[in-house]
Amino acid sequence: MSGGFVRKRRAVEENRVVNKALQWFAVIWGGLALLLNIIAIVGLFIGAGSFWAGWWRVTEIYSPFNVINWLAELALLPPAIGAIYWLQRRQGR
Repeated sequence: MSGGFVRKRRAVEENRVVNKALQWFAVIWGGLALLLNIIAIVGLFIGAGSFWAGWWRVTEIYSPFNVINWLAELALLPPAIGAIYWLQRRQGR
């Protein structure tokens, strides 16, 4: 076997490993972000005195007019979005 073939094979294998790692990172980060939101919603319901009080708190916090919540979500998601973007760039899409 020539050295060039071995280097090429190693580079292909390394690319595959990095692509898998980026894919897993994006999935895990997105899943954790989703889990965090679900835990927050459940916590709001548990902390409220009744179902309707919990519903009111959830709709107040997750309202489209709650800019602070939108900014918090925007701060939470970029690592996953960046990993997906980087993965697509590496794959040439």
